[in-house]
This record gives sequence, structure tokens and C-alpha cells, in this order.
Amino acid sequence: MFQQLLLVLVIQFGLAAIALAEPSKPTGEALRQVVSGRTVLLDTPIGPFPIRYRRDGTMTGQAPGFVASLGTEKDRGQWWVADGRLCQRWHRWLDAKQYCFKLQRVGAAVHWLRDDGLSGTATVRAPVMRLRLNVTRQPD
Repeated sequence: MFQQLLLVLVIQFGLAAIALAEPSKPTGEALRQVVSGRTVLLDTPIGPFPIRYRRDGTMTGQAPGFVASLGTEKDRGQWWVADGRLCQRWHRWLDAKQYCFKLQRVGAAVHWLRDDGLSGTATVRAPVMRLRLNVTRQPD
């Protein structure tokens, strides 16, 4: 009995691991859910470049290591999903031009391809859960 249970568990976890490792190309609402309310860490040679995608369609970024090329340490902008791609426009960075990205998830990594051919990898952080504690004082 124990061996059968163990075999079932091994098969289930093995299938789950295969499903997580298979590449997926989220589009539409699934793509929106990948980034909405999360921070995406773009992999760069000088360290991660965090972009926070808010649920309201705005985004913020802070990149002190890129001031020389971006012109300023912080920026904000808008993001949206169109034609199965993640699109965004910063207010100052990248000359405030619109760029769209195709995303492909492979395990924990996200491979991105920008519409001008630039590509790279990133990691999506899980949303921060905020807990609200109600503390009541117990009578002595």
C-alpha cells in the first residue's frame, strides 16, 4: 500500500515538474496576470533592473546603475497588453517611445523579445502579500 502511494506521489510531482519546465507563451489575460501587481527583474550585466507593474496599468523603475544611459535614476510610465504582447512607454527613459515585448516562460525564467529585436531574460517576483492583523487585548 505504501509503495503504491509513493509511486502515485512520484508520478504527480514528476508531471508537475515537467509542466513547470515547459515553455509557455502567455497572451491576453494570462499575460496581464503574469506582470500585474508584480516586480519584474530584468537580468543585466551589472545586476537586476527592477520594474514594478501596478494593477492600474502604471509602472515604475529605479536603475541607479543606468543613469548615464537613461538620463535619470527613476522613471514611471504606462503598460498594457496588445496583440498578445506586453507594451509599455516610459515618461523619460528610452526617449518615451513605445515598445512591445513577446514573453516566453521557461520554468522560473522569462525570455523576452522586444519588437526592435533586443532580447533578454528576467525573473518575475511574486506579489507582496500584505497582512492586516487585528490585535485585541484580552482582559486580565
